[in-house]
Amino acid sequence: MHRQRMARRVASVLAGIALLGGAFAVSTRADQTDPRLDELFGQLQVAESAAEARAIEDEIWAIWHRYDGDARGVEQWMRLGQLWNGIGDRIQAHRYYTLVTEAAPDFAEGWNRRATVAYLLGDFAGSLEDIDRVLALEPRHFGALSGMGLVLLQLDRPEEALDAFERTVEVNPYALGAQQNIERLRPIVEGEPI
Repeated sequence: MHRQRMARRVASVLAGIALLGGAFAVSTRADQTDPRLDELFGQLQVAESAAEARAIEDEIWAIWHRYDGDARGVEQWMRLGQLWNGIGDRIQAHRYYTLVTEAAPDFAEGWNRRATVAYLLGDFAGSLEDIDRVLALEPRHFGALSGMGLVLLQLDRPEEALDAFERTVEVNPYALGAQQNIERLRPIVEGEPI
């Protein structure tokens, strides 16, 4: 009974996605290779407020989330992975993100999404492997860098986690979560009394 309700819910959401996808289709496609990213990362470095930085981050994320390749099904699988993750079925989400990474191995955000789901499933080694793929494709991916820090904290590797959070802030000075983790970890790593 629960499975049937879930299937109806998924079908309803998929119908909505299909309608919205057609209504809001964007002709410009992008990914981590988009030349606009260099300028946006430059703006992020000199942003004068958290609000300004957040707007720039949103533009960066919007570019990263678009797939600019020839593999069929990638955008649909990304939406399905997001859907399943949103309703809490991480295993299904991981399956769809795996389809993305297999079809489009040069699409950093596919790896990033799969890394996130692996983390949520407790597969920390798998998450780190996927994060390494993200960073090989887009070394400035502040989401993956911060995620690496979180995974390393789960693995009780505070020195490496601190390094990951510091790298996050180098790329994105307004990464609040990373800043908070740096403040919390630095005394521990440096042996200062808490």
